[in-house]
Amino acid sequence: MEKVADYLLVHGIKAASLRKLAAAVGTSDRMLLHYFADKEELMTGALTLVAGRLVRILESARSEQIPFQAFLPHLAEMMKEPQVRPYLKLSLELVALAAGEKEPYRTIALKIWNNFFGWIAAALKVEREEDRLPLAALALATTEGFMLLDALDCGSIITNALEGLKMVNVLE
Repeated sequence: MEKVADYLLVHGIKAASLRKLAAAVGTSDRMLLHYFADKEELMTGALTLVAGRLVRILESARSEQIPFQAFLPHLAEMMKEPQVRPYLKLSLELVALAAGEKEPYRTIALKIWNNFFGWIAAALKVEREEDRLPLAALALATTEGFMLLDALDCGSIITNALEGLKMVNVLE
């Protein structure tokens, strides 16, 4: 499963035929189907593994909860990290497939985004507990927008957005 996850991070979902995945693992497509019911089961496992890896990377980048005002700039900086970029690229491909309601990608994407939302909620330092979920939702939506802009090399728009959030007193 690790090798399949590695393949997806380098080549993406669209390039992931059973034969190419089998070659990446060092086996045949028939052997993959011996261990997995179908390609859907294999992809679900590999993409779930990829999501878990990303959460571990994100966790290692912080040692304590972060106030919302510092959280978005923190995530915007993390998106620039070379170890994070393949995950963002794969995430965008997964979301594009999920938007077309193509299974299993929609189910996988929802699971991953729910986990990411949970990570954000846990990472935020809030004064009032009732603020946690709304701020986590805002951070997730904003971060996803940053991902799309980053994929289009629109870093200056991300920078301007962070400045704009300061202007409306969302960020300090």
